[in-house]
Amino acid sequence: MRTHRKQISPAGEKIYEAHSTYTASLGAPDRCRYRCTLPGAPTVADLVHPGDTVSTSYDTGGVVIEVKEHFYAAPTGETLSHFTIVYVPPDRAAKHGDTDRHWINECVAVGGRILKLFEANTDEVFVVGRIQTAGPRRTRSILVS
Repeated sequence: MRTHRKQISPAGEKIYEAHSTYTASLGAPDRCRYRCTLPGAPTVADLVHPGDTVSTSYDTGGVVIEVKEHFYAAPTGETLSHFTIVYVPPDRAAKHGDTDRHWINECVAVGGRILKLFEANTDEVFVVGRIQTAGPRRTRSILVS
């Protein structure tokens, strides 16, 4: 992952800000600045579907096999929705096992972009390929006279 914002305290020490629920649970300072999907706006589950190909700003990605919603009970008292995108390497999409699974956690949709829940985290997810959906089938009619 990327190096996250570092703040310098008055004493000259570096302060590492929480960039995920995990680092916040370890005691990293949490400014309680979160991203969230606006009501009525598309969620991550609306933007990413199983079979789509995704990549990240930190050069990982693959074929999506699942999108799951989770909730974070923030210290502010809010319950914030976020998603986990589960993917496998493209060459393992047809047949994969548990060891092929990878996760992109704490994703939220903001303005059509897929970003991380914590504002301190600048990572982004991109949909680079869409699964081919079966469109409406055209029917042919034959006039027999």
